[in-house]
Order: sequence, then structure tokens, then C-alpha cells
Amino acid sequence: MRLSFLALAVGSVSFSAAQTTTTSTSTSATTTFPLVATSVVSRPTQMALSSTFQISSVPQTRDYDFVIDARMGAPDGFDRRMFVVNGQVEGPLIEANQGDTLRINVTNNLDIGVTLHWHGMAQNGSTWADGPSGVTQCPIPPGQSFLYEFTLSREDQYGTYWWHAHRGALYADGLTGPLIIHSPNDPLVRGVDYDLDQIIFVRDHFHDMSTDIVTGLLSAAGYNGNLAAPSPSSGLINGHGVYDCSFASSDEACVANQPLELVFPPDTKVRLRFINGGTHASFKVSADNHTLEVIEADDTPVNGPSVHRIPIQPAQRYSAILDTTGDSDGSSFFLRAQMNTDCFGAPFTDLDPDVKAIIRIASSNATISTDTPTSVDWDDALGGVCVDLDEYLLVPRVAIDAPTLPDTTGIWNVQFNFTSDGFLWTINAVTCENFLYNPLYFQVYGGGSLDSTDVTFFEVDSVQTVDIVINNVLGAEHPFHLHGSKCWVVARGDGTLTEADLSYNTTNPIRRDVLSVPANQYAIVRIISDIPGVHIFHCHIAWHQAAGLSGALVVQPSSIRNNTIPDSAFALCNAANFEPGKTVSSIDAGKKRRGVAEPAIDRTWKSRRHAASISNPQGREGMASDLFKTGITRHRSFKH
Repeated sequence: MRLSFLALAVGSVSFSAAQTTTTSTSTSATTTFPLVATSVVSRPTQMALSSTFQISSVPQTRDYDFVIDARMGAPDGFDRRMFVVNGQVEGPLIEANQGDTLRINVTNNLDIGVTLHWHGMAQNGSTWADGPSGVTQCPIPPGQSFLYEFTLSREDQYGTYWWHAHRGALYADGLTGPLIIHSPNDPLVRGVDYDLDQIIFVRDHFHDMSTDIVTGLLSAAGYNGNLAAPSPSSGLINGHGVYDCSFASSDEACVANQPLELVFPPDTKVRLRFINGGTHASFKVSADNHTLEVIEADDTPVNGPSVHRIPIQPAQRYSAILDTTGDSDGSSFFLRAQMNTDCFGAPFTDLDPDVKAIIRIASSNATISTDTPTSVDWDDALGGVCVDLDEYLLVPRVAIDAPTLPDTTGIWNVQFNFTSDGFLWTINAVTCENFLYNPLYFQVYGGGSLDSTDVTFFEVDSVQTVDIVINNVLGAEHPFHLHGSKCWVVARGDGTLTEADLSYNTTNPIRRDVLSVPANQYAIVRIISDIPGVHIFHCHIAWHQAAGLSGALVVQPSSIRNNTIPDSAFALCNAANFEPGKTVSSIDAGKKRRGVAEPAIDRTWKSRRHAASISNPQGREGMASDLFKTGITRHRSFKH
């Protein structure tokens, strides 16, 4: 088998010449994206979480309808075609309680297939709903709908998450939004630890379509003559940015935007939930003249430091307290999300890396100032290596020691490869390729095994303590994400690790689902393999992922074969739903294995889906709480 993986806070703000927001259900059979003749809007009120949301331990089902179409939008002032859900940039918001069941019905009105991923969700018993194209599902075809349904069953499944498209780099075109999960067990309590709850969704923004960028990157000539991941044109905060229109040509529509404005009262602790929903840029977020107290890393509540700047890599999340004590009505200052341009390998001639919003201080009945802030940025360094906030400064509030030693270890060596046809990333010398219509999960479900020449994978056949050694041997910094698991970060160091002869930090280490590994360094993450599935591991720089920087962790394949996959998921893979010119052997984004014939694909999983018996379909999630408590040998430092 051959397989792989590519994939003012009031009212609404409209970004384009047209002002209507009617949703079209039209589709097109051409190769150009059908365009709805309406503008993209932002809905900043959704980013301010309401205190009236009922946080409860009583499960309920929450239904959402997502309609994806193409619209013209100018969130930074520059008009371009975008892919959006319900006509909205950075949204809609999904908000729920731990234990709830989410049902998101997605209708695809694009000309290409698309999938959505729910970042950070455990998907225990519902791996088919995880979303990565060619891994756990086939794309939703143009003009069709698909229902994602999953229960937030993991006991610590609460905090700050997000959702995004997971085919190629399509989320760069606008398919992103926040996903917030509450719980009565969350140690961070509104009214105690903070007063207001505000999402700050930052991302880099490109003016070309992601499909054009990926096609260029996978060619010998590169994108715009460069093989490096592209640099953005601007940055957005909650779907709003400012582009210098002097860089636009005479035939390009561009209007001068003003920065987003947020209004907070004085003497208030504001929880800022920072989400980096971008495809490349590492940001450093800050507030002029105000320190930020870190209280959450990804979805782990922490006792963290008070800092001037928080570095946040693609797909990471941090919550921090902004304290307006001492601010008075009428005052204002800048909130900044500054890109670390030292991590860009391509030119950025039109980019202002200092992305700003304005925070204005006003009591409920006070007049809101309109003056431009005169606040000054911190003088801390902005450049350097793109690294995470020091793990030792992030102490989980719910203490869980990692198991002392692993039962098994997988080593993944990451580097790049030049070929006569282009530039590719590899894990253990294999470039992962994406076979849209033969998902990895379905192959294992059907009794098959994955082909190690097509994707680097690591298989674990039972509930075990698993170490994954990530050696970033050659290339750039990478923010790595493992689906299906929250990871303990137990070690880091310089160079390449070949033997685990080091000290682990097992005393309540930080647990997160995205960590950055700089070039020529290693990191070790420790997990419990208690959720059966094929869990993709990939760089969250979307351009690296599309160029093959992915692997897979196959957990309990025998249990996978007893899982239930709904008929609707199999139907997406029917030949009648293939995109024009594609077959079951087609590789997404046009990548081809050089000089190797394409073998036949085993499709037996389709015929046996009704015969599968159900044996413990929810997996072994409950084992984690017991294994978490085993092994308490304490090593307080990494050996570098």
C-alpha cells in the first residue's frame, strides 16, 4: 500500500466592497472556486466569552451548522478570495462543557474537497471524526455535507482549543476558529482568578491562495522562486489587520485599515486566551506597560511567570492575565503580536511584523477615548531562535507526575531533502505522501498495515508508556503536534539523541499538544497509548506539513479493527466522490514518488465494515489515570 499525509468588539465588521452576508449554496464543476458575491465578516463579539454561559457537569449535545464557501474578503484591507465558514473570518466560536457531545454538520460549497480538524480533542472512540485528510477520513466532496460527532469524554478535556481545515494548507485561506471547553473541575475560575474572558486569535495572513503556494513549493522552481516556506503579507488579530496598501498594484483593491480596538474596564483582571492559528509565523504577544501572567499553556492550567512577552508558535495557546489595576478611564495602550522574522527563510518586503490592536480603558458609562495610544513597546529582544516559553516556568496546577521510565521508545529524525523536482521534508528519510481516498486509519481498520516507505510510523499494540524522541537534525525550527494525546515534555537538549542516556523531568512536567524543537536540538515527549487510533504527528507550519513533514503513531491496531466507523465516513471515499482526474492512488497536492511504480491499493476495509464486532469501542482511556500515578522517581533537571 502507498499512503501519506500532506493537510471594536461590537456587532460585525465587514471586509469587502459588498455588504450583504447572504449565504449561497451554489456549487461549480469547474476548477475555479465558486465565489459567493458577498463579503467576509468578522464577529468580534464572539471573541468575548459571555459570563452567562452555564458551566455544568451535566452532559448535553450541542449542534453546529458550518457552511464553507469562497468569498472575497479584506481582513487586512487587501481584497482577496478567501475560504470561510458561515461567511466569517476566524470563527464561528464553538463553546461547550467537558462531557458534552459536539455535532458539527459541515457543508462544502467549494470546488475542492475539504476536511476540518478539532485541535486538541482526544477523539476517544471517534478517531474517524478527527479530520486530517488522507489520515482519518476522505475529503468532503463539493456540494456535499458531513456530520462530525464526538464526545468530550477525557476528564481533563477543558481549556483553550481551536479548529481548522486539515487538507494541504487550506486553513491559510480562512478556515479557522476558536473552540473553548469549560469544566467545573477547571482550577481557573471566572470571578476568582479573572473577571473577563477574551479570546485573542492571532495568525499570519497571505494574499495568495494556499493551493497556489503549495503547488509552487512542491515544484523545482519553488514558490515565487524560493523553496523556503513563504513569509506572510500581514498579521491578523481576531480577523483584523492592517496592510500597507502602497505595496498593492493598481489593479488590486486595497483600503487602509485601522487597528482592532478592545475596551476593558479599569481595575479588572482580563483573561486573554491567545491562540496562534497561523501557518508559519512565531509571534511574541505583549501589552505595552503591562506584564502578562501566564495561567494556561495549550489546555493545561499552570502557575506561570509574569512576563513582558509570550512566545507562541503555530497551533499553540496560552492564557494570560492582563491586570488593568491602575489604569484609568480614557487611557489606552497597544496589544502587540510581533512576528519573529528571524525564523523566516523567504523575503518579506511588504510585511509589517508588528501587528497591533488598541486596548482602551473605560468604565461602563465612561466616554471611550479615540486618541491614538502613545504607549511604548517593551525593550526586550524580539528576534532570535523561535523557541517555546521555558517549560520549567510552567507548573501545572493539577499535578500529575509522568511515569518514571518508558515501556517503549520511538525515534523520529527530521531533516529535509532536495530532489531534481523540488524540496521535501522527511522523518527517518521518508517523505509522507497523502493518498486522499485511502486513509491510514481505514487501512488499519481493514486489517492492513501501513507501508514504511510511504510514511514513517510507530506502532504500539497495548496501553503502554511511550517516549517519542524528536531529533530536529537539519533545517528549521518546527512546532510539532501529535493528534490524540496530550504529551508530557520530559527532556530537551542540543544535538541528536541516539540513546536515552539522560535524566528525565518526571515531576509534574508541563503537558501540552504542541511543542517547538529548534534546529540541531532534540525533545522527548512521553504519552500513555490509551486511545486506539492512527494519530498523525506533524509540523504545524502548514507549508512544511504539505511538503511531507508528517508521521503517524498507530495505537492498538487490534482495537482499531473493532471500532465503529459510520457509513457516512465510508461514503466520502466512494469513487463517485473522487475529484476529477483523481483515483484511489492519487497523491494530494501533485507530489509523486520519483521513479517508483504505483502499486494497487488494498480496499478490503470497505467490504468488511459491517462485520466488525464492537469490543471496548471507547478504548482504554480510563487506564491513563492509573498509569499517571505509577512511578514517582523524581528527576528535577534535564541533562543537556
